[in-house]
Formats: sequence, C-alpha cells, structure tokens
Amino acid sequence: MRSLIYCELLKLKNSKMVLISILGAMSTPFMMFIESLQTHFQHPERVITLTNVYDNSLLYMMLLSNMMIYVVITAYLFSREYIENTLKIILPIPISRTKLLLGKFITLFFLIVILNFVTWAGILILSGIYNSIFDMVGYNLLISIEWLFKYLVASILMYLTISPFAYIALKTKGFVAPVIASAVIVMGSAALSNQDFGALYPWTATFFLIKGKLQSTGYSITLGITIIAFVSIVGFLLTFNYFKKEDLK
Repeated sequence: MRSLIYCELLKLKNSKMVLISILGAMSTPFMMFIESLQTHFQHPERVITLTNVYDNSLLYMMLLSNMMIYVVITAYLFSREYIENTLKIILPIPISRTKLLLGKFITLFFLIVILNFVTWAGILILSGIYNSIFDMVGYNLLISIEWLFKYLVASILMYLTISPFAYIALKTKGFVAPVIASAVIVMGSAALSNQDFGALYPWTATFFLIKGKLQSTGYSITLGITIIAFVSIVGFLLTFNYFKKEDLK
C-alpha cells in the first residue's frame, strides 16, 4: 500500500498538481488578508481578531475555493489512467483493484489534510503580518492551535463528501464532468450557506457542523451526520463497484 501511495504522490508531483494545489489553497489566506485590510481602512472602528479571521475563512475553505481544488485533484487521481491511456498497463499488475482504489483514496485524504493545513498556516502567517503592522486582537498560537483542530475535522468531513466526484471521474473518464458537477455543488453551497435548509445539503451540512450552528437550523446533528455519511458511502460503493467491473479495452 505504501508503494501505491508513493506512486500516486509521485504522479502528482511530476504533473505539478501538488504545487498548483498549494498555491490554490493559499487563495483563502490571501482573501482573508485582503478582507482584513479592507475592513481596517473602511471601518477602522471595527475590531479584527484572529478568531474572526479563521471563522470567516471556513466559508471559502469548505464551500468555495478549497472544495473546487479538491474536486480537481480527485478528478486527476481517478481519471489519469484513462486520459493517458495507461489503464491497460496497470490492471494486469498482480495487485487487486480494491487496493489500487484504496491507494488513490488514501492519497486524496492525505492531500486534503495537507492543503487544509497549508490554508491554516497561511492564515496564521498573513495574520501575523497584519498584526505586526496594525495589531490584531487575540493573535496568539493557542488560538491558532484550537482552529487547527477544527481544520483537521473539516478535512475529514470534506473528504467524506468528495467520494461521489471520484465515481463521476471514473464513469466519465475525464476532468470535465467532475469539475462541472463541483461548480453546481459550490453554487448550491453558496446559496444555502445562510439557509436553514442547508442542513439537509451534505456539502453545506459539513460547514454548519464545523461552525457549530447545525442544531440552530432546526435539524438535528444526527440527521446532518447521517446525510453526510449516506452521500459518502454511496460515493465509495459506486466507485469501487464500477472499477471492479471495468474491462480492459
């Protein structure tokens, strides 16, 4: 399994996907930095805290920019062999198809955790720059570590809702369909991020869970977790089932 994961990471490295993804994950910290500067100059009476910056970043990270990045990575991981026509070489290798997919899913999880960490660290660094110039209330390592834990939980929840895109990438054997699907999902997430009904939408439910406001929507936390788990399990089952039946052509 280690060899499979290493090979997947090597493929990503050679394609520059890792570097591009890291730059993409830094978009959220830069947006929060610009937002802090804009608030400072337009509303100098407002107090900017590190907690507020991290809290506001969840929308961009979980529903917008990072989500799109993770779908692109997923599409690349699960459709690369089809695009480059190397599946005929890989499938005859005496390794089960289940292990091949597990290697991809583990690699995907690893990357999501790393990129969420990059976003977290980017906010800490850019907020430190802001703090050194204008002063940011509550800027300290303890607060950032508390948010690191939330970011790690967010990584798990986002990973669970990514599995349907892996199936779409395998089924369509390309990038286009997963990216279009993610655009639709992101638009829906943005529209429902301030609506109670968003608790029933798995990609927004993850956001509500981390924000701690899912229960305030009138829906139970158990229901939100159940919906997320259902979408995740269906995505995994469809992906494994399809790949096991895939024929060499």
